Amino acid sequence: MKKNLLFTALFTAAVALGVTGCGTTDSGSSEPAKPAEETKAAIPIPADSPFAKIKTGMSMAEVYSLIGQPADTSHHITGKSFIPYYYGGDTHRMEAIYKGQGRIVFSPRNAFTSDMEVIEINYDPKEPGYNQ
Repeated sequence: MKKNLLFTALFTAAVALGVTGCGTTDSGSSEPAKPAEETKAAIPIPADSPFAKIKTGMSMAEVYSLIGQPADTSHHITGKSFIPYYYGGDTHRMEAIYKGQGRIVFSPRNAFTSDMEVIEINYDPKEPGYNQ
């Protein structure tokens, strides 16, 4: 009997903490906080920049033939790589880092090919050129 009562009390406390822990951010609003990357204003790409030639959907080979090899690259997996039986794209990403230009983000088109396509262009004239 005491075990049932203890279990019920612990379960009720866990549910109460779970319910009250959700709902608002530090600012008191009910909207989730945006990551720092999204709040940073995007810098428009100047027409004379090599990045102006790049469009989303281009292959990695096309980008490298247009503007050359990057100074450095960075790779990471995404949450989609943990979904069982997921055969779509965007299971990992690769960033090509260009000194004084910014970063170009590539993702695979689907799970059955090694082709990577541009999904994001981040122009930043202050880019140091190496992964930090």
